[in-house]
Amino acid sequence: MNRFKSDRFSSRSVYRKLSLAIFAVLVVSNAVLLYLFIQERSNNKNLIKFVTEARRDLDQIHESLRQKDLQKAFRHLTEAQKQVVALLPAQSLSSQQPKAEKEASQPVPPVRERVASVPPQPVVSLVSAAHGVPGPLVFADAGEYLLVCEKDLKNLAVYRFTEGKFSLVTQYPCVVGANNYDKVQDGDFATPLGVYFFLRFSPGNTLPEIYGYGAYITNYPNFMDRREGKKGGGIWLHGHSPGKNIGFDVVDTKGCIVVSNNALREMSTFLNPRGTPIVIVNNLQFAKQEDQSELSKELRAFLDSWKHSWESIDTKKYLSYYSTNFVNSEGMSFPDFKKHKERTNRTKKFIQLKIDNLAILIPPEHGGKIAIARFLQRYNSNNFKSDTRKIFYLRKGQTEWQIIGESSY
Repeated sequence: MNRFKSDRFSSRSVYRKLSLAIFAVLVVSNAVLLYLFIQERSNNKNLIKFVTEARRDLDQIHESLRQKDLQKAFRHLTEAQKQVVALLPAQSLSSQQPKAEKEASQPVPPVRERVASVPPQPVVSLVSAAHGVPGPLVFADAGEYLLVCEKDLKNLAVYRFTEGKFSLVTQYPCVVGANNYDKVQDGDFATPLGVYFFLRFSPGNTLPEIYGYGAYITNYPNFMDRREGKKGGGIWLHGHSPGKNIGFDVVDTKGCIVVSNNALREMSTFLNPRGTPIVIVNNLQFAKQEDQSELSKELRAFLDSWKHSWESIDTKKYLSYYSTNFVNSEGMSFPDFKKHKERTNRTKKFIQLKIDNLAILIPPEHGGKIAIARFLQRYNSNNFKSDTRKIFYLRKGQTEWQIIGESSY
């Protein structure tokens, strides 16, 4: 969503996509009605209730579109979709869902919200212990806090990495975009799916009242988003107007993630305003601890090997860690990057490199083939010295990982 600008109505393409979504709901609704008619002729209550609620939702969608209020239209479309899903026979849904996925999709018992004067410590989580490790979380800096937002459950969980493991610390209710799909363009009222990082925190006294206690600004669109042609911006984690309540007065957003002001105030006592990862998923999936540990070793070994090749000024080996489709943070393509490094390394007598504050995450929407590494790069050579906050985007090939892009934070 755009900041400090008047609301603008979405482009024709958004309306077309919304129309297609409504059409899909109608088609599925008809299929469900037919199924229920055949399977449960004697039970007309479900049919009557569904038809009544579906008619109401579709009328509200129509009225919202007439008023050019897309946020409301997406909200009612989401409700219509939920009605269809709720009406499907439980046995049919159960048989199509793998056992591990069903277990992983069970909601985590909520932790009572509180305002703390000290950072919260990891708590025993029976759900996490039973399911393993959150799939997107691979490695982090010791003691670091990371966030996972589950859009379907409207839940924001806080994990902490200590003694080589991720532990659930606490969680907060949240609301997300009115459009429950992945964000594609500006004005689509959707919260994006992926791995993002905070760039800074803006206190509430510098923002309009609707942001409440303040806002953490994320790096959407990130490298992968731009690569896939996704547009828009201004995706924040923020509070809300004083006197309002999450889930009642504030039921959805234009794309941001909103938590209560008390929750945001508590998080501000332990989150890093620059660099904290936030993973946004529909439903959190879990991985085995041993599998995640092996993946962590593999990716850290790759980064360590990349580091040593640069320190040894072996330019050919160093460049082999990069994909030929690589694009750097300045938009430089691989051929230009290659020439730049070959020219620069000729002037080096020594290079020393240190990697601090490393975090590694796996965005689930890419099937485990993409990894994201965030770190502080401390570079020192005979003629140059710098500290750079970097984000690497890695892709797994048939035999090894390669760096396909980078950005700063």
